[in-house]
Amino acid sequence: MNKNSEQLMRKLKFIAETKMNNFPNAESFAKKLSSYEGEDGQPFGCSARTIARDIKDLIKVHKAPLEYDPANRGYFLKDSQWEFSCPVFADDFVSMAMLGTRLAADILPEPLKQDVDNAVAQTMAANHSDFFDNAMIESLLCASGIKATIEPALFKALFDAWRRKHVLRMVYKNAKSEVAEYLFEPHIIAFHRGSWYSKGYLHGTKEIIVFAVQRFISANDAGKSFAADKKLIADTRANGLFIFDKIAGIRLHCDAAIAFYIYEQQKKHQSRIEKQADGSLIVTLEPSVEHDVIKWILAEAGRIRVLEPAWLRQKVAQAGKAIMDNNQ
Repeated sequence: MNKNSEQLMRKLKFIAETKMNNFPNAESFAKKLSSYEGEDGQPFGCSARTIARDIKDLIKVHKAPLEYDPANRGYFLKDSQWEFSCPVFADDFVSMAMLGTRLAADILPEPLKQDVDNAVAQTMAANHSDFFDNAMIESLLCASGIKATIEPALFKALFDAWRRKHVLRMVYKNAKSEVAEYLFEPHIIAFHRGSWYSKGYLHGTKEIIVFAVQRFISANDAGKSFAADKKLIADTRANGLFIFDKIAGIRLHCDAAIAFYIYEQQKKHQSRIEKQADGSLIVTLEPSVEHDVIKWILAEAGRIRVLEPAWLRQKVAQAGKAIMDNNQ
């Protein structure tokens, strides 16, 4: 991060501290900054004299309505609705802001918590303090849990490679416990059903591959760059993280007991729904992944019956029989 960005970050965090009613002053804020690290691992802190200059800039240049409160020995905003309007100064800061407003701290491995804190500071500084208090931000963040632990240093290496568009040299153990080394271009990082994944290309090819981050053994910057593939990102948004064949023409009879959530999910799944006289539904799915449909049907414990295709109905019946045989 360059000097201008560092100064702007300090100002953002200072305003965020005032909006959280922490009454920062030059000395206390300098001490707090000393616990942070920048991208290069160097301390982010600075002297109280530097912070004093930042405060002066905030008042004179940015017209921040800051006032010193002798009782609390720190600054506060006389106008709590004042907004700090400043340019977003780097692509990586945009990504941090997105993470900061979409991901809960409990699903982020430890090295990224500082980056999320910076993003929250940006949000706190630029918005009404009564709305964006800590409780509100936490309520907006997703609360999914991680199913598998991840070595923090490995996640940090992957995340840095993704946002800097650097090739990653990695050693990976697959589901069969086979170990191999790859040069990998991480175009996408995704949190999917309780686990972190990265999708991209093997370097120098257009071979798409998806890695489960918990299976990384080692990961380092390979010293090479790659160009972001907007088509891959758009395709993943449209069709999902994994590359599976999709089946068309699946028709299901769904009991009235689950009709409410079928309707709720209609906008997302774009299924064709035919309501029956007894409140049940006949649902024609958009092209779908076979194992996802089978898992859904089995999870509903008999409340869904496959009408078409016949081979899918047979697969579901076989799976149901296996469950019954194993639980008698």
